[in-house]
Amino acid sequence: MLLFYGFLSGILGWVTSARWDDSSADQWKNWLFVLHIVWTSTCYLLILLSNFAATTVFYMYSKAIHGELAWEIAQEFATEYVSLPFDDGKVPHVVSVVYG
Repeated sequence: MLLFYGFLSGILGWVTSARWDDSSADQWKNWLFVLHIVWTSTCYLLILLSNFAATTVFYMYSKAIHGELAWEIAQEFATEYVSLPFDDGKVPHVVSVVYG
């Protein structure tokens, strides 16, 4: 995960710095340059947010796999959007009602 997001951030920084060869004061008046900065900042923000989400999911999954506070984690996030597969190896019970 570190290599993936580090590689993406490095490539984004390299592509951005390639445009800064001429660092004159008039360049800030160019709308294309300002748009490039806004676009790069947005892309970097999305990379950081996805890195944060992936790290959080990996942490929660690791805690669940190792059995550390599995019940507390399940109770804490029971009403949230996080859903972890605690019962991967178990077959869910199917209840069917037959009317006769």
